Amino acid sequence: MISVTFALPQESRAFISGLSAVRPAALAHSVRGRLGGQEVLVAHTGVGAACALTRVSELLRLYQPKLLLSAGFAGGLDPRLGVGSLLVATNGPTPRGLASCQSWAATRAAPNPPVFFGPLTTHHVVVESVADKARLALESGALGVDMESAVLANVCRQAGLEFLAVRVISDSAEMALPVPMAHWFDMERQCPKALALAAYLLRQPSRIAPFTRFVRGLGPARRALGAALLELLAEGGLAEGG
Repeated sequence: MISVTFALPQESRAFISGLSAVRPAALAHSVRGRLGGQEVLVAHTGVGAACALTRVSELLRLYQPKLLLSAGFAGGLDPRLGVGSLLVATNGPTPRGLASCQSWAATRAAPNPPVFFGPLTTHHVVVESVADKARLALESGALGVDMESAVLANVCRQAGLEFLAVRVISDSAEMALPVPMAHWFDMERQCPKALALAAYLLRQPSRIAPFTRFVRGLGPARRALGAALLELLAEGGLAEGG
């Protein structure tokens, strides 16, 4: 079995749609399916390190996957990575999984979306402004930032489990988040704040158009990630070799 983790179900839709025999799993916030002859567990860790640690610890208590792949959205820190670009982390994955990913990227038929290999950093809060992204890029040397992968990598390292992180860029280094996350997502309850978002946009109508463009970009990014993961797992040697 391979486990693919996403923070939220909104990130995993395109990937799950490519699996067969999808059904609920024993683990909360998760489903099981098949990709060819490989069993795949799709788990949603929630946003942020604390929630991810709790849920992945429960995952490993119930299942023994041979590989955990951390997927989902990430913010861009390097201007070369546009929205929809794929980032394969080189600072956390085990060599075997990374080598399979590099081989897959070198031989894939479609040139888009572009695939970048480089460091991925994990931050405790959402990096929202262009200035903060530039500062974090200088401090970390990373190409992208998320909120969970380092925690998952550490748990896998302690468990002797192979780990790989593949993320799609949802907002580039030159994009500020048009609405602060605190106004549209409740970290404690792990759910969107629709009323708070509406109230913010009513107070800040100039943010409506940028927020709409940001949300529209998530769909193509999600589909690009889903297609790439399905191709990688089916053709990249991960399903067979772990």
